[in-house]
Amino acid sequence: MSKRGAVEETQATENHLEQIRSILFGQQMLEFEGKLRGLEQRVQENAAQMNQGLLDRIAALESRLVGLLEQETQEREIADRSLQDSLEAAVGNLEGELASQMKEMRADLREQGKELSKKLDQLAGSLQAAIDELRLSKTDRSTLAQLLEGLAEKLRKA
Repeated sequence: MSKRGAVEETQATENHLEQIRSILFGQQMLEFEGKLRGLEQRVQENAAQMNQGLLDRIAALESRLVGLLEQETQEREIADRSLQDSLEAAVGNLEGELASQMKEMRADLREQGKELSKKLDQLAGSLQAAIDELRLSKTDRSTLAQLLEGLAEKLRKA
């Protein structure tokens, strides 16, 4: 037998075996294939449902996160505005206090200036009185000195 004949005989044998298998197990194979297709379809449906469920959950989480971020942004804006208003009010109060303190300080300085001016006038008056008194006492000395000189001369002549 040639190689070609051996190959044809092997193929024929395989075809006969396939027909025998088909006769013996054909119905079971069809049922098995049907069950397998049904399982595959159920697995695909379950996978599709799970995918859709996951996609829905992810979408819900995304929308919730977006809502939380928007809420956080609004709360921060409100807090920023409130803080800015508080700071502006505090600055306004400080400016008002500073202005009133400066007015008080100017008034105090004016009063102190007036008091110092009065004290200077008093000191000037006291100084003038002291100068006048010194002049008087000096002239009294010179007068006394002249008197004593006159006495001394009279005593010499006498």
